[in-house]
Amino acid sequence: MDWPKRVLVGWVLLVGFKPGALLGQELVPASAPSVCVVLGAPGEPLYGKLFQEWAQGWTESTRGTKVQWVGRDVPAQGGVLGGASDREMLKEWIERVEHMSDEGTYWLVMMGHGTHDGKTTKFNMRGADVSAQELGQWLSGSKHRWVIAVCGSSSGPFLAVLSNPKRVVITSTKSGSESNFSRFGGFFAQSISDPASDLDHDHAISVLEAFVSASRKTDRYYEDNKLLATEHAILDDNGDGKGTPADFYRGLRRIKRPENGIVDGELARLVWLKEPIQREGLSVEQSNLIGQLEKRLEDLRAEKNSIEPVRYYEELEKLFSQIAEILYPPSK
Repeated sequence: MDWPKRVLVGWVLLVGFKPGALLGQELVPASAPSVCVVLGAPGEPLYGKLFQEWAQGWTESTRGTKVQWVGRDVPAQGGVLGGASDREMLKEWIERVEHMSDEGTYWLVMMGHGTHDGKTTKFNMRGADVSAQELGQWLSGSKHRWVIAVCGSSSGPFLAVLSNPKRVVITSTKSGSESNFSRFGGFFAQSISDPASDLDHDHAISVLEAFVSASRKTDRYYEDNKLLATEHAILDDNGDGKGTPADFYRGLRRIKRPENGIVDGELARLVWLKEPIQREGLSVEQSNLIGQLEKRLEDLRAEKNSIEPVRYYEELEKLFSQIAEILYPPSK
């Protein structure tokens, strides 16, 4: 290993950051994903005001990104019919995405109220509602990678219906029976661009970081107000439809494992609204390889107490060196 790389790896080992955390440049996404933000029917003026505040958070977070709004009083965009109902606008946007020839990353964020009658779960929209099964049908067979956040009461059943290995699915509640007003959506809107959510210090906020941060803020809200928590957000990105709560992580490091299945988060930690600048220009193969190396890094850290210290640090240095060679080739 040449001298610059050894210095880089030495610093990484010392401070415990990923190699990308050592850069402090302004971030510019290599390819901005398309985002659809849906505001549900408020029901009462108080909730309408809150939803507009949450929407403002997404307005600021998605600057420079193409956004389709549904349920917000803005002009019709991108050919979507201005006279269509909110439900029709959402369906038409998904259909247009599915007609895109190239595979891409698309975000669908739904903020509002939900209902569950024991059989059917719905997200409440102005006009006709949309059920979990309907949304699942609209997205069935999609070739794209999706980030879907259903932020509303009783949203838990959406997770199992929408679960797919190529999707990050987040719901504000773990079940349909958590039917009280959900505040997770507001904290998620904050966290997606809050510097405090940058848990690995790479100057970018992944979906997993935003989820963990928003979950912590939601918990703190109930604690500070001395209220019993009536919502428990979960995330699924491995396609098993079970979901994982934020308390399975300390920062981004897994500290618990489910009794059955695999803990989620591997895909969510590699998806951003705005990618770290050090990943700009990487090929799909290089990005996938970094993901594999980072997974091996997490697995190694989990085994730290069961292997010899010398071997642990040798393996750690080897993994960091391989990541550094991809992120910082001589041409950079």
